[in-house]
Amino acid sequence: MRNKLTTPIAILLIVSAGLACSMFRRKPALTWRLTLEVESPAGAREAAMKQTIAVLEDRLNALGISNFEVKPEGDSASGRILVSLPSVADPERIKRIITDGGKLELTHVISPPSPVPVQTYASKEEAIAALKSNGTIPTNRQVLPYSERSEPSDGQGAKSMKWVVVESPAIVDGSELRTAAAMPSGGAFDEYQIAFTLKQSGASRFGAWTAANINEYIGVVLNGQVKSIAFIKGQIFDQGEISGRFTKQSAQDLALILKSGSLPAPLKIVEERTDK
Repeated sequence: MRNKLTTPIAILLIVSAGLACSMFRRKPALTWRLTLEVESPAGAREAAMKQTIAVLEDRLNALGISNFEVKPEGDSASGRILVSLPSVADPERIKRIITDGGKLELTHVISPPSPVPVQTYASKEEAIAALKSNGTIPTNRQVLPYSERSEPSDGQGAKSMKWVVVESPAIVDGSELRTAAAMPSGGAFDEYQIAFTLKQSGASRFGAWTAANINEYIGVVLNGQVKSIAFIKGQIFDQGEISGRFTKQSAQDLALILKSGSLPAPLKIVEERTDK
């Protein structure tokens, strides 16, 4: 009878001890430190720093880093942020994700409509000359680089840089993004793309534009570079995709960056050190 009573108690003590150990497990030490600088005008620097810190925290949380600290270094006038992290397996990847602008735009590409091929230019100067604006770019236009890729038998995809003219402002931008996820593209080279959906306000605006612009070309712009161009076959509301022959890892990283929001200003690493 005594054994039947004491056995459950012993098990309970063992389980409790295991829980206590897990509760007091130490977080990894913060030994890797990055000093970042927000490249923003002085008048807007304080607001830009607050927004940047919030975006960086979202990105690091999404990466699953268990312990980190993001805080201003000095006063807001310096524009500097200190990021303290534990040792990680791939520091270069973390740095790329931290500093990526994450700016997404869906914009009208100025071109004769489909089935005429999209209008591209061999150089930026040629694109500007096509605007017939005495060498200046009107406020309602932008000239942006566009990376085309061939499909050689080795599957590596050699880049061919062209230029396109797009309308400004964008139809919708990344602030209207609801979800983003890496998905296999279904191509022959194990490539990935990013599928995304828009919030209701962005979907309504996008739906109205696409309905009124059948056969017009639209570009997906990331950080000022056109990644893909397609023509409008029919009205589209809240779904789209970003193609560009991404690897699985790069597509997952880009989806993470887009979901965490864009940086308000360029961000650069000015110092990196590891505590001994």
